Amino acid sequence: MIMSFQVICFGEVLWDNLNSGKRIGGAPLNVCYHLGKQGIKSEIISKIGSDTNGEEILKELKRLNVSSKFCFVDHVKPTSVVEVYLGNENQVEYDIVEDVAWDYIEFTSPLGDIVANSDMLVFGSLATRSNMSFKTLCKLIDKSSYKVFDVNMRPPYHFKENILTLMSNTDLLKLNLEELKIISDWFGDTSLNVDTCIEKLLNRFLNIKEIILTKGSNGAAFYSVKEKIEVSAYNVIVKDTIGSGDSFLAAFLANKLKGTSIKTALLQASLLSGFVTASNGACPDYTTEILESFKNEMNKNTF
Repeated sequence: MIMSFQVICFGEVLWDNLNSGKRIGGAPLNVCYHLGKQGIKSEIISKIGSDTNGEEILKELKRLNVSSKFCFVDHVKPTSVVEVYLGNENQVEYDIVEDVAWDYIEFTSPLGDIVANSDMLVFGSLATRSNMSFKTLCKLIDKSSYKVFDVNMRPPYHFKENILTLMSNTDLLKLNLEELKIISDWFGDTSLNVDTCIEKLLNRFLNIKEIILTKGSNGAAFYSVKEKIEVSAYNVIVKDTIGSGDSFLAAFLANKLKGTSIKTALLQASLLSGFVTASNGACPDYTTEILESFKNEMNKNTF
């Protein structure tokens, strides 16, 4: 059942080109998809090319039941295709071609209106590599009542100034251990332990009310000025880790909107992330019943 909440996701929509074939991707799109599966109305603001890859993305969005209303078409720049390399220990590397359609997302009044009337705006740092998309995002942030920044660094696109600008204008920050280390290093805090680094961020960026720190197989933690809550990761056989963090964020946000406790939101996020990690691709199909069955199977194997 789709609820009355609405979340807008901004950024890249693309094809991930793997050895096994190409799969639709882009962190904002992955979040958008999983929000929909969790019963939250969601829209993706992005841009594709007027080419075969773009046409195939529109078909795939329709198959995934993701709205393409604000996935615009660029008649000059191509659809984004990313070469993905799966390394040892489930490491993923990306070769992200520049000067593609989503580098040129333009601001329009209707976009500003839909963001202003939404419950959340979700974005990452990759789309800020281009001046036009970064400016558009900043204008949308000004319209939003609740901003969610998933840092999601993709080498070599670690734009310090842009990332700090987004951090200065967000309510909820999500990052992983490596990203925390990089950002803490910018402030000379890398010698500190993880909890202290998070505390420093909360003190430096008073606008940030909540931080989610994902730690791979070691689970995740939620921080605010009042509390720290941790959850374990599910011990799964990894198919690939692409999109696992995106699914975690989507499930957390969906549960937050539904009014569940932070602990429950984290547990549901860990469950979905584990399911995605044990599946092929970032956007596998599932139902509430399938997730519950997966949870029961995991719990049975634990004891």
